[in-house]
Amino acid sequence: MTTFETNDRDFEGELAHQLAIADVPPVPDDLDAALHGRLNNALQTHHWITFFTAVIPMVIVSMLTPIGYFMIHTISGRLRRSPGANEDS
Repeated sequence: MTTFETNDRDFEGELAHQLAIADVPPVPDDLDAALHGRLNNALQTHHWITFFTAVIPMVIVSMLTPIGYFMIHTISGRLRRSPGANEDS
């Protein structure tokens, strides 16, 4: 198992670096087509479950934030200001 090195790279860059240096073992010769098909079906089912239970809700929550700010701005008529924003600008 590899460990993360502390450097200035971002998470995506570190992940890409780890994937680039990872050794991927070859497919075993004794892996028959039926087992391969069952494994693919199980992985696809797992990915779809994760997609519907994790990804879709996160996208909905991510989209509700700007929609909420839009509604607040529409109702109040005031812009949302960050804590350090100058009131005169």
